[in-house]
Amino acid sequence: MKSRFLAQMTIEEFKILLREILKEVLDEEKRTGLDTDSLLNTREAALLLNLEVTTLYDKTSQRLIPHYKRGKKVLFKKSELLAWIEAGKVATTQDIQKDASQHIWKRMP
Repeated sequence: MKSRFLAQMTIEEFKILLREILKEVLDEEKRTGLDTDSLLNTREAALLLNLEVTTLYDKTSQRLIPHYKRGKKVLFKKSELLAWIEAGKVATTQDIQKDASQHIWKRMP
């Protein structure tokens, strides 16, 4: 597309330009693998988990959080961190009552 100021574009031309830009961004994201299986460094993982970097290091040294280590470099898979967060879900009272009811029905003769 020719170089033009946004103010000089029609709405249709702007929509076409926007689609092209979005397609480029999405293609780049796919190409670089910025999906849930991407590897994160310590700073990125700490941001994702809303933890201090030192707290994250403590959790890795205590083997409380899934991680990979090559030499001194510690890496994390985004998908594993998200699964780790979900594994810590606290059951609601409704969940507990539902599980108890199912357990009682299974035990009845």
